[in-house]
Amino acid sequence: MTIRKLSILTAFGAAALFSLLYLAPFFAAAESKIYDVYLGFRPPRQRIQNVAFLDIDDQAIAQVGVFPWPRSVIADGLVRLKEYGIQAAIFDIEFIDKSPTQVDELYLQQGLAADYDRRFSEVGSGMAEILEAISAGQIGAAEASRYIDDVTLMVQEGRDTLYRETMQITRDNDLHLAEASALLGKVWGTLNLQEQFALEGEQAQRLALAEERFSYPIADPAGVGGGSAVDILPALPLFMEAVKGAGFTNVAIDSDGIRRRLYLARKVKGRWYLQLAFAPLVDMLGRPDIEVGKGRLVIKGSGGDTVIPLDKNGAMLLDWPRETYAKSYEHVSFVRLTILEEYQRHIEQYLGALAFIDKGAFPFIAEGAVSLRALFEEAELAKDAALAETSDAEFGRYIALRNQGFEALGVFTTRAFAYLEETVNSAADLEAIMGEAEYCNTLLEYLDTELHSTREQQAYLEGALDGKMCIIGRVDTGTTDIGVNPFHGEYVNVGTHGVLLDTILSGSFMQILPPWWSVILAFLLVPLVIVGISGRKPLLRILLGISSIALTLLITFALFYAKGLFLGPLGPALAMAAALIVRETIAFAGTEKEKVFIRSAFSRYLAPAVIDQIVADPSRLQLGGQRLEMTAIFTDVRSFSTISEALKDETGEPDPHKLVELLNFYLTRMSDIVLANQGTIDKYEGDAIIAFFGAPLHMENHASLAVRSALEMKKAEVLINKEAMEKGLLNADVAQALLAKKIINSVDEPLIFTRLGINTGMIVVGNMGTPNKMDYTIMGNSVNLAARLEGVNKQYNTGGILISGYTRKHLGDEFVLRRLDRVRVVGITTWVRLYEVMELTSEAGTDLLERIKLFDEGVDIFEKEKDWAKAAKLFKQYLALAPSDGPAKLYLARCQKFQKTPPDPKWEGVFNLDQK
Repeated sequence: MTIRKLSILTAFGAAALFSLLYLAPFFAAAESKIYDVYLGFRPPRQRIQNVAFLDIDDQAIAQVGVFPWPRSVIADGLVRLKEYGIQAAIFDIEFIDKSPTQVDELYLQQGLAADYDRRFSEVGSGMAEILEAISAGQIGAAEASRYIDDVTLMVQEGRDTLYRETMQITRDNDLHLAEASALLGKVWGTLNLQEQFALEGEQAQRLALAEERFSYPIADPAGVGGGSAVDILPALPLFMEAVKGAGFTNVAIDSDGIRRRLYLARKVKGRWYLQLAFAPLVDMLGRPDIEVGKGRLVIKGSGGDTVIPLDKNGAMLLDWPRETYAKSYEHVSFVRLTILEEYQRHIEQYLGALAFIDKGAFPFIAEGAVSLRALFEEAELAKDAALAETSDAEFGRYIALRNQGFEALGVFTTRAFAYLEETVNSAADLEAIMGEAEYCNTLLEYLDTELHSTREQQAYLEGALDGKMCIIGRVDTGTTDIGVNPFHGEYVNVGTHGVLLDTILSGSFMQILPPWWSVILAFLLVPLVIVGISGRKPLLRILLGISSIALTLLITFALFYAKGLFLGPLGPALAMAAALIVRETIAFAGTEKEKVFIRSAFSRYLAPAVIDQIVADPSRLQLGGQRLEMTAIFTDVRSFSTISEALKDETGEPDPHKLVELLNFYLTRMSDIVLANQGTIDKYEGDAIIAFFGAPLHMENHASLAVRSALEMKKAEVLINKEAMEKGLLNADVAQALLAKKIINSVDEPLIFTRLGINTGMIVVGNMGTPNKMDYTIMGNSVNLAARLEGVNKQYNTGGILISGYTRKHLGDEFVLRRLDRVRVVGITTWVRLYEVMELTSEAGTDLLERIKLFDEGVDIFEKEKDWAKAAKLFKQYLALAPSDGPAKLYLARCQKFQKTPPDPKWEGVFNLDQK
């Protein structure tokens, strides 16, 4: 079967496999995680401003007491909320059970003492007035009996009032909560859907109230059904009859524990009920017609329908904010309501204390306090009437009287301070009233502070709550009502209701498309890509495959980002990856034999780097080349023909086996050095090695690597001579043959001596030859110059390594170099400067550096000053330090010659070398 057919089968097989995985729960959970990631990159938007969370937080609990509070605290807060123009008070607190008749700890500790103080101060104030009148002679003894009846009546009324107020310690807080809810008229309570068991007893009887008051007429033409709840539990009937509406608090939790969605409507025993936050929203919209269908809920409206997409189970996806609960939407601590009650009690207490001061000394203050207390008491009576009668008129009168009291209190404190100062300044006996005056001043300061704090809190609450839908819930550190959303491992669940309102009111809807959309995408995209990349190079195939996976993710993300439609990318992406891996595995298995053959066939001739490139891209075996800046190196063994003739067998005839063994021993050691320095062996010509640096893998330091290789070869040469003698590859016959031809002057000299030529320049490199027989080689003038430099070593009798000025330009201070002539070699018309490589700078001794400095000075005088005698003197000094140095002898001989026969005055100092 061809690779193309296998690729098609692989593509469809992968698409089918990963399409089946959509039936597995773990796969859906994995795609939910991708949904969360996409949700995190949705474009930021302005969150709605008409939602406020009224938090029962740590601050509120610290001020009121441990939760659950007496329901009177919540009730008093609802009465306060009626002042601030809220649109709805939505309770995420379930008042399911009746609170027991118990002592109201809050009233016992704070309210009762104030009531006793107020009532006794009234009786005491009345009796004090009568006694003062009798003492002043304003009332005679005969008239005094008439006032006794008044005092008696006053005491009886005070006693009766205190009794009633004392009975508030055990007042029915459920009734108080119901009255406050009815008075506010905008309270929304909770419904608890029972998913497993039907209710019994009194709780089961509440269903009729729920059906009558809280069910909503929803059209369901498609028979969606609306869930599996078997019963519904409202809050206390007393409370439920007082609220405006109610909604269920049940949430949808995904299998991984994350809350991504909420049901807007559920059906229980044939009737529909709305979610807790959705119910007041529908009421605000004028209780429009609602229709549920498969995948959507439609709110009918005169200005157009609002279509809310639902998932396959009928839930709406929430557009969760990235911020924490505390940093999203408006938050107001419930303590701001309860503290107003405390301010009010303090004001009444301070006024009561002022009513008891010495009326003879400060009549204005005492009388004013009594009048203000009466005004605030009248306001409280109006509030009680408003609660008892659910009367907006009485509540309006309460607000008017209370505000009138605050205004009068502000005027009173201002005038009282001035009056107190004037009285003290004009007192005949200051010492007699000073204590009372200081007491009055302190109470007036307390009153002024409480009044200022009250107005400050009222102003804040009006600004924070006016026109808002207030969601009331517990958020303190002791709450267990905490869930997980796509962005936070802990998110107070009461915040879910705000997110629901935000999602609907902003129209920021999202929809998860059914899995069959992902299946279609997989069956279309995977075969198209896998077939499309066939026939391309392996690396390109992989890059295109990976790009297709990335494109799949990008397309699905763009769809979600722009339209809120989530098309699950996991199936298509994994199918693509699996198909790509299988396809490349098949391709790899088919080409591995070819790669093994290539490595085996060429490893004996090409450098490993070249083989790697051919294996990676067999097209490189085609003819062709490229022009690169590289460094070429030519080596040759001095008088190797003489050495080969001296290697004889037992009969005295030249021994080809010994010659081949010696040559292989030499070439192996030298070639390893080239390859170790990333060079490429071009070819062997007898004892000569032709190599290059800078291809097929380009490196910037190709010239340095070539020169370093040459130095290492010269150092290896010493060991080669020694080991060759020990192995019998060289012998005395070879030494004698070289002595006879005066190639060496002593048997102590190396028998094998390598000359090397190195040049850097633009060189053509590539596969040369025919389609059936080719060679990876180099050519060009730069190569020819390297070959000529190898031979020039003999003419200058150097230590063995010559490089060109072109190579010198690519070297730094890594090597010790000796500057020689400017020459024209055979076949090269342009002159070139010669340099002899002496040693690595790091290994050079001081004596060598001094000699090179001396030699360079001699060359400068030779070339520039043409002072032959002076130059000769310097070269003699050099030879005194290195008697056998070939280049120094050559320059000295030239100087002596030019002293006798000077060159043409027009001579530029360039020597033409006519020998190879």
